[in-house]
Parts: sequence; structure tokens; C-alpha cells
Amino acid sequence: MKSQSKTAWMFLLLCFAGCKKGEVAKPAAAPAPPVLGAAQPVAPISPPAVAPVDVAAVKALLTDDKLSRFAAYQREMLSVTSDAMGVGMQAFAKGGTDQKKVQGAMAADDRSAKIAGVSKAALEKSGLTQDEMAKLSHVVMRYYAHAYALHDAAKQVAELRKKIDEARTSGKQPSAVDVAMEKAYSGQTGQLEKMRAEFAAQYGPEALALMQKHEPEFYAINQKMMGAAMGAMMRKK
Repeated sequence: MKSQSKTAWMFLLLCFAGCKKGEVAKPAAAPAPPVLGAAQPVAPISPPAVAPVDVAAVKALLTDDKLSRFAAYQREMLSVTSDAMGVGMQAFAKGGTDQKKVQGAMAADDRSAKIAGVSKAALEKSGLTQDEMAKLSHVVMRYYAHAYALHDAAKQVAELRKKIDEARTSGKQPSAVDVAMEKAYSGQTGQLEKMRAEFAAQYGPEALALMQKHEPEFYAINQKMMGAAMGAMMRKK
């Protein structure tokens, strides 16, 4: 399912963020985008929790320059999204819910060295330090993953309502699937502004304004990463 791939892709991206050669970063929890099933949201796999974010340290990095550099880093990492997805799926198959086994399986996979090498080169090109990139990955990519999913939900609601209205105008009964999906997605539409308000309360309105300014850029990155991740999932099947 498309929305499930968003969760898997974001989780794996954060798993590999900032890994050094021979190491695999600890997984970071990613927010779940809307998942449809029988018109009800389905709970995604929950990654292990991580230590609380150092708000002051991250807030200092939420500048126009740093976000542009971080976007440059993420674009470089697009080339190994499929590899990261493959490593992650294989590691989860071997380790299940055991975090240490999953991390061990990731570290033992030959593709992890390739991912680490690309990450190192991407850092050098972006001008970010590994610590800066890790902090931005933890907060910024979580924000954009969630914002992208909620933005997509609003778009889906508009399209579904149009189809439903057109059916009724023509005297036809709207598709039961369309009605169920519209109901499921509509429950997500009010959450985007709530999420933004919470972000502003934590990091400041200026930081939120910058995040919104960079949304188109990161949404485009998200789309490409999801495409690569979905391709990896299809090949696995």
C-alpha cells in the first residue's frame, strides 16, 4: 500500500542518517502518514523510541542556509534510497522486533558500506557536519514526512469530494469506496495546522515560516525517495 511505503521509507531514511563507515545509526521514530483500510486508519509498525531532542540545539540549525544545505544532502542520498530500503527490509526480516539484531543485520549487510560512503560524500558536498545532519534528520525529516502525508490527505479529500459531488449531480450513487476513503482522509485534514502550531510552539514562528518556505523542495525529495522505496518493495515481492 502506498501510504505504508511512506512509513517504511521514512523510517529507513532515518535509520541510515549520519551513519559512519562500519556503523549504522540507531533507528529514529517517524510519524505515521494516513493508512487506509476498511475506511479506518491502520496502525503502522512502531520503531523504537529515541532520546528526547535537544530543542535549543536544533532550533539554532533551523536557518535558511542550513535547510538548503540539508536539502542538498538529501538529494545526494536519493541514489541509495533503494539500497537502504533493501537493507532495512532484510534486517527486519532477520531481527524482527529485536532492535539489536536489526542493527546487527544492517551493519553486516555489504550495502551499508555503500550507503555510508554516499552519506560521507553528501555531507562534504552539503557543508554540514555529521552532528548537524543527524539533528536535522531527526526533526526536519520527521516534520516533512508528516506534513507531506497530511498535505496529501487534504488533496485526496478534495479529489474524492469532487468525484462524489459529480456522481450525485448526475443522479448516480457515489462509489462506496470513494465515500469510505473520503471519510478516512477527512479525519486527517485538520491535523496539518495543528502540527504546524505545535512546531511553532516548540521551535518558534520564525522556524516554522522557514520550514513552510522549504516545503516544496522537500516534498519533491520525498516523492523521489518514495518512488525509489516503492520500487525496492516491489522487487522484494
